[in-house]
Amino acid sequence: MDPAKVPSWNKPDSAALEAAAAEQRPIVLYFPDEADSEYELYGDDWAALSKEDALFIKIPYTADREKSPWVEDSIIPTSKLLSPNPSLEYGVSVGKADLFVCDSYGNSYFRPGAKVKADALKALIGKVKDEADKADKKLFKNLEKARDQHTKQDDKNAVKTLLKNFKEGVVGLPSQVESIKLYHEIMDAGRDRIKEMQEKGDVNGLKGIAKDYKGTDLEKEANEALKNPSTQTTKG
Repeated sequence: MDPAKVPSWNKPDSAALEAAAAEQRPIVLYFPDEADSEYELYGDDWAALSKEDALFIKIPYTADREKSPWVEDSIIPTSKLLSPNPSLEYGVSVGKADLFVCDSYGNSYFRPGAKVKADALKALIGKVKDEADKADKKLFKNLEKARDQHTKQDDKNAVKTLLKNFKEGVVGLPSQVESIKLYHEIMDAGRDRIKEMQEKGDVNGLKGIAKDYKGTDLEKEANEALKNPSTQTTKG
């Protein structure tokens, strides 16, 4: 193989994502098959795409599709690309090569497969920005609603609205970043309330927080506070 016709491959690490984000370059994410053949992604046109149009990342082949028991679930979306098992996170079939076209944060918008032609891939790369903008606008609507609810001191429903954004599973987009910031702000305020209720022995208040913020960190922390013996002998 002529090295000049081989795409410039990057590893799936934070340095690659930082480079893509800094340059606002889409990412072409390639999952090789077990033979790790690159002949379908070889030629002057492929090499040019990797240098001019997108940042190419190759994921090492693995047949493992089991979720690690050591990885805790988080309702806040995290990078699939930087996860311990990207093949699992992107839903890649075992033994089959696959290819995704993503934004600079690793959010996938197109899945043309490893047999896609270079000119077709170039066209998809050119559409990534519009797709990312659409995704961000959708998130922004929920973010604005959550902000309004938070302003009206309706944090219970503000969190429910923010969770809709989190369920989209995308990372890095401006409205998602702001959604996460608002979520943490509400969580921090809730922790202050839990501490105050625990000190007062307000069992009903703690139960209310656990109910209102079901599925969040506050539910867990309120339930932990309820285990404190000092809360069991007071009102409730």
